[in-house]
Amino acid sequence: MSDLILLHGGQHGSWCWAPLLAAFEKQPSQFGRVLTLDMPGCGTKRGRDVTSLSVNDVVAELNQDLRDLGVSQAVLLGHSIAGALLPLMAVGAPQLYRHLVYLTCALPGEGQSILEQLGSTLHGESPDHVGWPLDPAKATPQEMAMAMFGQDLSAETLGWLLSEVAQDATPPSVATESITRAGYDGLVPATYIVTLRDNILPAAWQRRFAERAGASTVFEIDTPHEPFVSHPQLLADVIRGLELPL
Repeated sequence: MSDLILLHGGQHGSWCWAPLLAAFEKQPSQFGRVLTLDMPGCGTKRGRDVTSLSVNDVVAELNQDLRDLGVSQAVLLGHSIAGALLPLMAVGAPQLYRHLVYLTCALPGEGQSILEQLGSTLHGESPDHVGWPLDPAKATPQEMAMAMFGQDLSAETLGWLLSEVAQDATPPSVATESITRAGYDGLVPATYIVTLRDNILPAAWQRRFAERAGASTVFEIDTPHEPFVSHPQLLADVIRGLELPL
């Protein structure tokens, strides 16, 4: 059986998958192992100076982590800004992957960065930019965090999430460096999961990103941006139900 690899998004680490892993434990899945990765500076790799790392450095490290774990022909699921990395990881080591799953992932335009794709406007104000749920020039970090992550979470769960987020440092290059997907088209089959009540990436943008990902299958679920925390059992069931080439 293939392994399932989970790669977190920005300002998160492998800790964020804990509710989903607990949901997987309740019922056997079709995967041999469920493994989690950490970008440099995040999760188990906290405390590192990541300011000088390029996107290629991050990709090379993540692929090497999987080689060290004995991974081959795995299913790689990424979340949010991990969408910028998944194509590069596949191009860099295609033998490691047999299917990619994009969970509400942002994929910038060719030669564009994540931050350029997001822009500085509110959602819906610019046809060329994703935008933000609140004005990034006026909202406090706490207000923005509540708008992005607070949906469907209890005060206790949100407190846990934000306390962990504050300790992670995603390499800046993942958000600021221009991304190319040269060599990716048609390389690895892909699936995209759209989260319909997403306060970070509106569903219409996610469908556009699914096209950029080359996703042959698109699923839609009625959740916010982080269903692995807000609706872990639902997400576990969706992943179990994916018709993946195992």
